[in-house]
Amino acid sequence: MARIVGLAALGALGALEWQRLVGGLSSGRALLWVLVALGAAAAVLGAERLPAGRLRVLALPAVTVIALFLGYWLSGAGLKLLKPHGWDDLLSGLGGGLQALGTVRMPYVSADPWPRIVLELLGAELLILAGLLTFWPRSPRAGDARVPLTPPERGYPFVAVAVLFVVVASPVISLGGTASSLLLGLGLAALTVVFLWLERLPLRPGLGVAGLIAVALLGALPIAAAADRGQPWFDYRSFAESLGPDDPVRFSWNQSYGPITWPRDGNEIMRVSSKEPLYWKARNLDVFFKDGWTTRSEPLDPGPDPLFSLDLPDDVQDAPASWTHTVSVSIRRMRIRDVIGAGTTESITDGSRGVEQGISPGTWDAPSVLRRGDSYTAKVYVPTPTQEQLADATTGAVERQPDERVITVPFKPSEVRSIPRSAASIIAKTKAGPITDAEVHFSSWEGVGADRVSFPGTGRSDFDVDSVMRRSIYEQTWELSKKLKSESAQPMDYVRAVYDYLHGPSFRYVERPPQPPAGQAPLEYFINQTHEGYCQHYAGAMALMLRMAGIPARVATGFSPGGFSARKKAWIVRDTDAHAWVEVWFDKYGWVTIDPTPNATPARSQIAALAPLRGASPPPAAADTGAADAAANTEKPNISVRPELRLGVDEPISGATASDSGGISFWIWALGVLVVAVIVLAVALFLRRPRGKTPMDRAINEVENALERVGRPVTVGTTMTQLERRLGSHSPEVKAYLAALAAGRYALSPPPLPRSGRRALRRALAQGLGFGGGLRALWALPPRVERPAREPRSRTFEVDTTVRVQS
Repeated sequence: MARIVGLAALGALGALEWQRLVGGLSSGRALLWVLVALGAAAAVLGAERLPAGRLRVLALPAVTVIALFLGYWLSGAGLKLLKPHGWDDLLSGLGGGLQALGTVRMPYVSADPWPRIVLELLGAELLILAGLLTFWPRSPRAGDARVPLTPPERGYPFVAVAVLFVVVASPVISLGGTASSLLLGLGLAALTVVFLWLERLPLRPGLGVAGLIAVALLGALPIAAAADRGQPWFDYRSFAESLGPDDPVRFSWNQSYGPITWPRDGNEIMRVSSKEPLYWKARNLDVFFKDGWTTRSEPLDPGPDPLFSLDLPDDVQDAPASWTHTVSVSIRRMRIRDVIGAGTTESITDGSRGVEQGISPGTWDAPSVLRRGDSYTAKVYVPTPTQEQLADATTGAVERQPDERVITVPFKPSEVRSIPRSAASIIAKTKAGPITDAEVHFSSWEGVGADRVSFPGTGRSDFDVDSVMRRSIYEQTWELSKKLKSESAQPMDYVRAVYDYLHGPSFRYVERPPQPPAGQAPLEYFINQTHEGYCQHYAGAMALMLRMAGIPARVATGFSPGGFSARKKAWIVRDTDAHAWVEVWFDKYGWVTIDPTPNATPARSQIAALAPLRGASPPPAAADTGAADAAANTEKPNISVRPELRLGVDEPISGATASDSGGISFWIWALGVLVVAVIVLAVALFLRRPRGKTPMDRAINEVENALERVGRPVTVGTTMTQLERRLGSHSPEVKAYLAALAAGRYALSPPPLPRSGRRALRRALAQGLGFGGGLRALWALPPRVERPAREPRSRTFEVDTTVRVQS
């Protein structure tokens, strides 16, 4: 009773402390763990009182399985995951949640449910484990004079109290104590003494009770110091962090336009719960500087409004509700500071760590690196107007971000050398010397603003944009842009013309494009010479040409939608889905996603393309551009995912019967084979019976067979006395066991053999066998279920005692 009281008190303290690790976990639910632990302890104690036999042997495993199952059920993981087809999800979820414990913020309140499930499961199962250990049966051993304290008759209370200390201490270290460390130490010491030693004290007051109080007071100080040292007894954060991969995937969004260098090993880096496939954006590359696209260095001033409002149209409140999404993101094998969202990310909630708005509108950053186990929920605005809506839409009539029509272009080397110091001063109306580049501001398509050129470092401007662009290294692209614009009546017509040009027959998707010669820009070389590149080239070229026509545009980087898993109800994003695309500003709708990259992109799920208007013929295109598939899409120009390619890992989006890995994965089959092998081995061990007419004959034959299996066979003619002298030197238990065999071999009613002797004999067999000797001895001499001896049945016989005398 004293031990049960101590278990209940320590368990309740641990459950209430552990409850603080999980946001929203009620005290009542945490105390249910304690009730299950107490029930498990009582059930183990009751199982020990059962009569010897199979029922007693099976009672303890049954109690253990039932108790652990109740702990699992109380954690909220879901019973359907216990079915064979759910083992993959269960193990991957528990593994990911356990690894996340090293990084997530406590108390845990975030979008990914698995860290919460793992926390609740750990708390419940640790308490249940302590309950099982409290009265777990143990065999009494002979006393040793060198050990001053004899072990208890039943249970492992010292191990149980260590487990309870883990439950109590880990939350205190992670979140801080709710009371002073001294009070916590006093409570722990008192309850520990009650749990371990109260049963040994007399019921009447006296020196025993006084000693108990003294031990509690003295124990409070070291326990308080341990609780206040800043590290838990069991550092679950370090343990969880050690389970993660040593080489998480990292991404850099700087565009070099060289060969593809980002990782593409097929690792799952992110999982997104979303009703619609979206482009998962990490960064806006909204500055074009000389030879490529880069990020903004200084934030814009949104006035009294939040920064993300600069990415929204004025009448955003009139936008369809379907354009606003709530997505839940769970980071897997990736480390990144960019908070992945979609379109314009308005807010981040339920984050496992703190985040803040980025420099570019609609993006967010994490002050500390996001890593495996981090999760959050994002509210995003992603406009998806139809082709008809975009046909007459204006762009640039409403100034939201005027610098989205600005590019910085360098002059050709020949132009710089041909301009003497005096001529350069005249151009810039300053004495700054030769000018190597210019910042060009293009007026909007709607005529808002004026064409203007600024010369960096001079404070002077010019208005002859055409003259400056013809002297720049982008002269050919500028001429192409003017030509396409002269053939377009509306902004969307020009957008389509640029798209069709980049999808012409001469353009080809390659992952190792040829490098431009010295003095030539990569995008200029791609647009007008090689026509070979990948997503960075296609997106960068299209955004550049759109700005030259006065259409606000920028490059967005992140990931394509990925593959949808109907079973996980999430989009599985892998490192092969890293991608770049274009965002175009329309006054009425905001930033609309358009992807000019052909379908051969390494982003395996990227199939978005522009579509012609209803009734229009698709433009001529190369075989790999996906124009025929785009032609069938007359509704959404940005995310027109082909149905046959909307796949998870070999799984159709429609929820077909295939699993996420093309069926049950190999290691699940391997686990099943291992379980079957263990069952067969157990059956072979426990059902294997030696030969012999009587129980003693079978026991003696079993010893002989065991010696042979461990490589120590007995020779013909060896007597039991010789075998006793040979093996009895290992321990008195072995000698007594063999003596009982010899004495009972011919006895009418031999006494049962001692179990301790059988275990001691197994230890003797394992000596000298090296690594694995214990398993070999277990195979040679497995445990036996002792059946209770049956009383002999009494039978009545009629005996004819008639004596016949023959004379």
